[in-house]
Amino acid sequence: MISQNKYYISGRTKFEAQDFEGALKDYSDAIGEEENPSIYSERAVVYFYLKNLEASMADMNYAATLEPENPYRYSSRAFIKDAMGDTEGAIADYEIAIKLDPEDSIAYNNLGLLQEKLGYKAKAKEYYDSADSLAEVDNLLERIKKKNFNEFVESVDAAAEEQKARKEMSLFVLMRNTLTTKSGFKEYIDFLKNGFKAR
Repeated sequence: MISQNKYYISGRTKFEAQDFEGALKDYSDAIGEEENPSIYSERAVVYFYLKNLEASMADMNYAATLEPENPYRYSSRAFIKDAMGDTEGAIADYEIAIKLDPEDSIAYNNLGLLQEKLGYKAKAKEYYDSADSLAEVDNLLERIKKKNFNEFVESVDAAAEEQKARKEMSLFVLMRNTLTTKSGFKEYIDFLKNGFKAR
């Protein structure tokens, strides 16, 4: 078990340094009698970067078999399936991932991308909207964690003032901001989604 952990940690370190061949060797050495789904999953990612999609899929399939209740296994496998041209299979896996974790905004977003890829724009929009809603909640919770309650109340008041000012913003100003700031671009997308009305 100790050597398994040692190889696993070494594999992660090498992967982060983009030494994919070294990471592959360490993850392979880490696989022992006690089968760990995370090792197979990590090795699948390495195979993916090495463009060995068949080996990547085999390892991710095995990781999902060892840990069928882990939504990450299905999201990861969906990504591999899409890279292999199996968009329908990827959609099925993202749907499983969402069933297991209904608050996974990334899975919703990726599912939207695949639906759009197949030409299902209305379906894609539903998934994008779900992803946006979940991401907003995630961001809000993260901000609450990082600030004490009083600072949070102040930030809510400031956001309300900003929202009020934004309602008075002209399309011209919005377009200018879109070209100069990341937040402006997000506001422009929201502006379009809301039928050319500021929130």
